[in-house]
Amino acid sequence: GDKDEAAQKKAAKPDAPWTTEERLTKFYEKYCADKISDVPSLLEKYAGKEDKLFIALVKKYGPEPEDPYYMDSEDEDDDELAEGMENLEVGKKRRGVKAKKAIKFETRVVIQKVTRSKKKATTVVHGMETVEGAKLKDVSKAFSKRFAGSSSVKDGPKGKEIIIQGDHMEDVAEMVVKTFNVPGSAVFLDFDGDIVPYA
Repeated sequence: GDKDEAAQKKAAKPDAPWTTEERLTKFYEKYCADKISDVPSLLEKYAGKEDKLFIALVKKYGPEPEDPYYMDSEDEDDDELAEGMENLEVGKKRRGVKAKKAIKFETRVVIQKVTRSKKKATTVVHGMETVEGAKLKDVSKAFSKRFAGSSSVKDGPKGKEIIIQGDHMEDVAEMVVKTFNVPGSAVFLDFDGDIVPYA
């Protein structure tokens, strides 16, 4: 059958991306092998809404495994096109489902707490502009939604900063890693000048 041929071609670049079924199976192989048997029923349940399923899975378990079809793709244009189409289907929300592109610049996000007066603390996030695919406005909106407070983008001494009301350093770090697919090693917490890697 086709599957055996596909397995033989694994060493070389496959001719086509994974089917939704293969994509889901690989996901569970990586994170939760005992659920592989649920794949057919999940696909039935989410027929036509597969994107929602993958968004939920990525949120719960972590990024999807790489599809070998997209790895080392010489043909960047096709990749971009496919990526553009998928982004449209996900409802224009770029939830970082695609972490396929290698990060071309060094991502470094620093989060610090700034206490303005005795009681009011704000959390300041530097470096979100170094995160590929992150638009500062959208990031700021996501923060204000998550922390139910105001969040704004300002020009700081070292570039753009996002300022969030309240002390949310750890939560912001976790959100940057989970929502924006930033590796934990690229996120730093600044405790009064002591900069500590988050992961």
